[in-house]
Amino acid sequence: MAKLLEIKNLKTYFYTDDGVAKAVDGVNFDLDQGETLGLVGESGCGKSVSALSIMRLIPNPPGKIVDGEILFKGQDLTKFDDKKMQEIRGNDIAMIFQEPMTSLNPVFTCGDQIDEAVILHQQVTKEEAKKRSIGMLHLVGIPAPEQRYNEYPHQLSGGLRQRVMIAMALSCNPEILIADEPTTALDVTVQAQILELIKKLQDELGMGVIMITHDLGVIAEVSKRVAVMYASKVAEYSNAEEIFYNPKHPYTLGLLNSIPKLNKGQGRLSTIEGNVPPATNYPSGCHFCTRCKYVDSKLYTADSKCWNIEPVLEQVSGTSTMHVVACHYYKEIEKRRIKEGDKIPSDAA
Repeated sequence: MAKLLEIKNLKTYFYTDDGVAKAVDGVNFDLDQGETLGLVGESGCGKSVSALSIMRLIPNPPGKIVDGEILFKGQDLTKFDDKKMQEIRGNDIAMIFQEPMTSLNPVFTCGDQIDEAVILHQQVTKEEAKKRSIGMLHLVGIPAPEQRYNEYPHQLSGGLRQRVMIAMALSCNPEILIADEPTTALDVTVQAQILELIKKLQDELGMGVIMITHDLGVIAEVSKRVAVMYASKVAEYSNAEEIFYNPKHPYTLGLLNSIPKLNKGQGRLSTIEGNVPPATNYPSGCHFCTRCKYVDSKLYTADSKCWNIEPVLEQVSGTSTMHVVACHYYKEIEKRRIKEGDKIPSDAA
């Protein structure tokens, strides 16, 4: 069966005064109908740029999709002109943006903003669009939807604004929903409600969901497969169970180790030392080598492949499922961890 969405060797660069920023550089992943794919990683790793590339919303200049394919039901979106993309964007592929306060227009009511998408794509009258918009506000759990329809974004709480964004994204029954940090800045109770809502609507509408987040707890809750991104590339890619209970890449291990544990003897919270390198100046070898604790140990030397040769995704040996990792020495790292008694972070709680 053909994939609903396939991303092949996607490269999105930004041409700046400081040089070429390779925000996304050779990314590959796919999405089936009705499944949830998690994109996880630190800020600046390329998650949101990947999503904006799918939507063809990269500002040009300075950004540009320089290579790769974005196949939606077999058709390459990078070959479509602006008019064709306007027909797809919001109708077939919709997106919940990170900040609902800045994504919603402050001078239009919430109802007008939902109506606009419905009228544009569904070719219905203003009255029909209003009826549908109020129905969507009710569907996403907004109380008194008729009243909220006539209110402006600043009159709503953060949780309600996020629900308005979801209502707008789902108003045309898209086949793919891209949720970019949909629970950021919301309290934990509202976060749970939003995630439950997206899952419920996904089951009802049968859409594929790309969940973008830095929160591994969210990923564990909703995702079937996970792509761990670091510094413009996919570092590890597999189903959620493999990522959490059989991680291979040092970066994935670092992310899992940084999750607070419930046991009392945890001590100080683990961190990944250093920062994500600037997109204009990535290391010539593995992008993670400047922060990898195994590179700095006696295990490797400064002339090792880590510093000089960029690793490619390869299938993890001994696993029957699709599990790929971009690390030259993941086998040696695992042997060392076993020897030293390091537990997989997910088992250490």
